[in-house]
Amino acid sequence: MKITEQLSIGGYAFTVEKDAAAALQEYIGALEQHYLSQEGGKEIMDGIEERVAELLLDKVGRGGVVTLDHVNAVINIVGRPERIEADDPGMGASAGEKQPRKLFRDMENKRLGGVCAGLATFFQIDVAWIRLGFVVLSLLGLLAVTNNGVVTTGVPLLYCILWVAMPAARTAQDRWAMNGEGGTADEIRRNVQAGLHEMGNAAREVSRSDFFQKFGKAFLLVIGVVFLVAGASGLASISIISLNNLPVLGLSWQGWMDQINGWAPWMSEWLAQPWVPALLSLAILLPLIGILYAGVMMVFGFKSPSWRPGLVIFILWLIVLVVLSVTLFTGAVTADYFHIEHTLFNL
Repeated sequence: MKITEQLSIGGYAFTVEKDAAAALQEYIGALEQHYLSQEGGKEIMDGIEERVAELLLDKVGRGGVVTLDHVNAVINIVGRPERIEADDPGMGASAGEKQPRKLFRDMENKRLGGVCAGLATFFQIDVAWIRLGFVVLSLLGLLAVTNNGVVTTGVPLLYCILWVAMPAARTAQDRWAMNGEGGTADEIRRNVQAGLHEMGNAAREVSRSDFFQKFGKAFLLVIGVVFLVAGASGLASISIISLNNLPVLGLSWQGWMDQINGWAPWMSEWLAQPWVPALLSLAILLPLIGILYAGVMMVFGFKSPSWRPGLVIFILWLIVLVVLSVTLFTGAVTADYFHIEHTLFNL
């Protein structure tokens, strides 16, 4: 029985035979010497160790014993530093050449059989579009039936055929092959450094957009102050006019009623109903309250409650307008009907 020891690789604990452990530690050390001095060296080594652990888990599982053959197989996949430095043509990934993607069923992102997720990865499009296409075409097929009730679409059948024909991506190597990668150390290095460059570009974009963010906040503050003043002054003006019975545009309330009565007598009856002035008041007050609320939120930066007061105010205002419009239209139609009936009767 061979002597074993425990090694932690990529956050996983493995039982490793002594000669395999020595080979693995020597390999990890050579990779560290090659990559730690490069940009993102620590992140690169973390990615490589995760890749090594992923491959070992595929080969021995969580409770198996790692042998020297397992280690050599992993090293052949990930690549040795000396071959990477020599840019061996046999290692196409180290030369920066993208390997062709392979079509697998994606078992990690599957909803049913992983067919749609696998097709999305292969064609590099959002899986939601693939799934939506299958669902829509299947539903259309269910609607398009012959007189005998036989479904004329072959989409569900096509899905079943692909399910059988496409192999499942069950190993780490299969999952890398789906994306056209072999999972070599140099591919991991390129992915990590590309990610670091993207983060750097994103940070520069954030710094460039900082001015616009500040300008946007200042602009919202100005708009908030305008809303605050407009809402508060509007509510104050209406309160003063109502309490003191002041004229509006040179006419008192009774004056406006006389004008309306001379123009359309039926509107006087409509306005005389007690609920109509209340709704008219709400039709004027609710927008002012909404403007005041928006101003307070913008100026003081308060977070809107979960019940969305602004939306509630807007919906109530729309309801008031609809009720007023319907009753006004009904009153007008009724008045015209009685007017026509009275005219015909006199004839």
